Amino acid sequence: MSLKTKLTGWRKALYVTGNVFGSIIVTVFTIIALLNVIKFAVYTEYYSIREIVCTNNGLRDNYVSQGTAITDDGKYIITSGYMSDKTDSRIYITEIATDKAHPVKVLRSDGKVNKSHFGGVAVNGDTIYLAGDNSIHTVSLSEALEKDEVVMEFLFESETEASYVFCSPEHIYVGEFHDGNDYVTDTEIIYNGVTYHAMFEQYTYGNYDKPIAVYALRNKVQGLAFDDKGNALISASYGLDSSDFYFYRKESIVDAQTTYNDCPLYVLEKFDKRLVGPAMGEDLDFLNGKFYTNFESACNKYVYGKFFTNADKIVALDFSRYSK
Repeated sequence: MSLKTKLTGWRKALYVTGNVFGSIIVTVFTIIALLNVIKFAVYTEYYSIREIVCTNNGLRDNYVSQGTAITDDGKYIITSGYMSDKTDSRIYITEIATDKAHPVKVLRSDGKVNKSHFGGVAVNGDTIYLAGDNSIHTVSLSEALEKDEVVMEFLFESETEASYVFCSPEHIYVGEFHDGNDYVTDTEIIYNGVTYHAMFEQYTYGNYDKPIAVYALRNKVQGLAFDDKGNALISASYGLDSSDFYFYRKESIVDAQTTYNDCPLYVLEKFDKRLVGPAMGEDLDFLNGKFYTNFESACNKYVYGKFFTNADKIVALDFSRYSK
């Protein structure tokens, strides 16, 4: 076989290989494009009440976002999370107007490296509340805006797993996640023939010895928030399944007329509206008529969300149409 014949054979092989890889790449991008179109059909109602607030910053830095909070003045979005590479846990403070983020490492109260899960974050005034490891810790917002690392201070221990936290003007709420398999709580509340394995507690600021109320609720809850009318929204998700947002009008929250752990018991039994959204919906907050949340699917740990448009955004959901 001549050298010319050999070279011709290699050219043909490279040509065929190039065509195959080219076809694969075109097919992949076509599928991604189709999925980005299909999602608007699958989640039509979700997108009808959703607006983009800012970028969920840090998702390219091995950061796995969990908590969502918006400051009282509506100027900053705060997210909390852990690092998939096992480095320091942190918060990101993003200025909504500019989309610029300020990452802040959060050290333990002894000043040592903190690798906590940081399941949730909330803010009231100048105080940032962080949930995790059965406890609530705090850091100063003004200090966090000025520094690259801050030391968190222990506030109180919760009877829940402290997976998420929410602040209203008058109260702080701390709740837990239970899926019945990988994540199991010790909670067991029986009401109306149904056993609930998750709850959240309600505290008055400054009085953390005992909650003033306990609320039983469904499994797989990632976040909770109340609006200014007393209506509640919870986000429930796990894995690649779609996220569910359950809306409860104030009058639908049941007073069980009994106690749990010597606290008045309420039950989020029957929701008034269920809204289905993209997978991996996380913590919630509320301000000026809208609920705020984030999705962790676009982080480096899970990757797949990077292929969907706007999966890396903090979003606001307007549930006002369902509150009537």
